[in-house]
Amino acid sequence: PLEPVDAAVVPGWYSDSRVRKLMGAPPMGFAARRARYESAVREDGEHVLRFLICRLDDDTPVGRADLFDIDRTNGHLTFGIAIGDPQLWGRGLGTDAVNAIVDFAFGELRMERVMLDTDADNLRAQAAYRKAGFVVEGRRRHHWFGDGAYGDDILMAILRDEWLALP
Repeated sequence: PLEPVDAAVVPGWYSDSRVRKLMGAPPMGFAARRARYESAVREDGEHVLRFLICRLDDDTPVGRADLFDIDRTNGHLTFGIAIGDPQLWGRGLGTDAVNAIVDFAFGELRMERVMLDTDADNLRAQAAYRKAGFVVEGRRRHHWFGDGAYGDDILMAILRDEWLALP
């Protein structure tokens, strides 16, 4: 789980404009982003879980994953993920983290549905989500504005039965 001390690691990843854009984050100073994460970690209620993604071999933080809008009554949640260093993209870390989050959501939290949205141009993320069993459910056109242009979001989800059917 993300701890307040980890708030010093996460904001540094957003200094790379590629990471910031993929996360849909506005430009923000390091101190402001750090304060935002420290506050979020302290104040998150039962509907949000934040995790630091670490490499298994040396426990180095490489990204973050957030589960939010957790609805235990109806059994669904939304999640977001980021690998913070673009030099680590394409190495399977995101795919591994997605699989771990999905297993946690269905296995530990007993969810029925796990959903997400992603930038329509983020084909690498969409591939990782498809590998984990997610299917495209829709597209929100011109859903966000960043870097002077509107972008579309792709909506994806996986159901418990689909997860159970995975090899």
